[in-house]
Amino acid sequence: MLLRNLQAHARYLFREDEFARHTGREPGSPASQLALQRLSKAGRITLAQKKPARWLIIPPEQTHYGAPPVDWWLDDLMRDQEPAYYVALLSAARLWGSSHYAYQATQVMVSRPRQPLVAGKLRVEFVVKKRLADTPVVHERMRTAHVRVSTREATVLDLIRHQNAVGGLEAVARIAHDLLPKMTPAGVLEAVRALDQVPAAQRFGFMLDQMGNRRLAGPIAGWLRQQRRNVQPLVPPRDAEATSLMISGDWAIEYTSRQDQLLREIRG
Repeated sequence: MLLRNLQAHARYLFREDEFARHTGREPGSPASQLALQRLSKAGRITLAQKKPARWLIIPPEQTHYGAPPVDWWLDDLMRDQEPAYYVALLSAARLWGSSHYAYQATQVMVSRPRQPLVAGKLRVEFVVKKRLADTPVVHERMRTAHVRVSTREATVLDLIRHQNAVGGLEAVARIAHDLLPKMTPAGVLEAVRALDQVPAAQRFGFMLDQMGNRRLAGPIAGWLRQQRRNVQPLVPPRDAEATSLMISGDWAIEYTSRQDQLLREIRG
């Protein structure tokens, strides 16, 4: 049977037309639709995507979740639709070993808006990035499949850009602290060049510097010297009512004494 053959090859996602061909039915025919619905009602498969239709096999040990883990099938789903996709933000941080902040959905970076994907109790959320294909990524081998995930350096830079949506400055700083030991100057510079956004680079360099890692901040400072800079708030948008504002001359970053204290405390 098709389901057993796919699982034998560590595949958990299949197309509707693929199912029809392997079961001797006409793609899109009532007979094919009914067969899929029977398997769905029996709890053996679940719909992952409507258009084009993609179905997921539910192994017995995953019945409680109503779908296999996202990393088992994400690459199969995205490979032909969004080949430059990558696991990002808090989900990437978790794959790199930093899981301070539990987030139930898997966050995936894509080039155009997409509706969230829900399979059983699992949820995939998509975040849009214009220069998606330029982002440094690695292909990480998970339990049954590979996924594309942003490098540690690119992960922190993305988190800085989306800090207000991922728990704020403290969340980003704690994750950065976890990932710093395996980040490299070359990796930092590659991430900054790929993103090519001066305000994000300013915030990245300032955070690394305040957390006591000038070795990693140095390449960003060198890149910024060739760019036009304006003073940026560490946490956008700028708080017009904030008091005791300070400005870093090196990074052209505006910050508060509380933010400064937070970064110093996290670095230890």
